[in-house]
Amino acid sequence: MAGVEKRSSITGEAALRILTRVYERANEQGKAVFIAVVDGTGGLVGLLAHEKCPVMCRQVCQDKAYTAYATRMKTSKWKAYVYSCPEDDRQVMMSQPGFIAASGGAPIVVDGIVAGGIGVSGAGQQEDEDLADYGASLVGEM
Repeated sequence: MAGVEKRSSITGEAALRILTRVYERANEQGKAVFIAVVDGTGGLVGLLAHEKCPVMCRQVCQDKAYTAYATRMKTSKWKAYVYSCPEDDRQVMMSQPGFIAASGGAPIVVDGIVAGGIGVSGAGQQEDEDLADYGASLVGEM
């Protein structure tokens, strides 16, 4: 139908599976992390934390998940884009609520449509990104 776009959204059940598997993988690697999953509207659908992860990582992982959903790209790519822009443009982008220029977020894509996002914080940006990529890939197994 003209003027209508198909949307997808991750379910709570799928988010729970992703959160659990990413938490287990981080634990196996000895990493204490916060993990957030947002749905196809950018709303938080799941949050899981290791008790030894710094509390500031709670909001950071949520911002990474939201940024990945909203920009429809990995947050490492968003970070590279933001830092390639002139300072005044960068300031505007960095001042938007919920957006963060840090690696560790990935969109969750179903049949080419962004159905949510995952963000991980606490292990270091590269490790966060690896864990987020792993989590985003799990939707293909569901």
